[in-house]
Amino acid sequence: MPISRDAPSPLHLQIAEDLRQRIRAGEFEQKSFPSLRSLAKYYETAQVTVHDAVKALQQEKLIISVSGKGTFVLPVEENASAAANESGNLEEQVASLRTELEDVKERLSRLEGSTSQSKGL
Repeated sequence: MPISRDAPSPLHLQIAEDLRQRIRAGEFEQKSFPSLRSLAKYYETAQVTVHDAVKALQQEKLIISVSGKGTFVLPVEENASAAANESGNLEEQVASLRTELEDVKERLSRLEGSTSQSKGL
């Protein structure tokens, strides 16, 4: 997918989408992921733009960077299990937040009740 400087989508998101498609197509299997410098040259953009795209792919658990070794595409099974783990964690976080919200509502209700009583005295 060619990137377009005239497109409404930011360049780093266009690059991330292209890399995502290339990863899913298996283009980078059995070899390390290209360097920021080579990606910047390939996409004819600044390294910081490519860095932002790569960072997005890291957050999606599609690739992993190992200091001193390089960046590598995670196997598909690891991508799926990482996504499943995040989904499970998200559900746990939502449940926890709901519990906290109910606690806050209860405390607020008690505070409002005590304020009403003190005003009536």
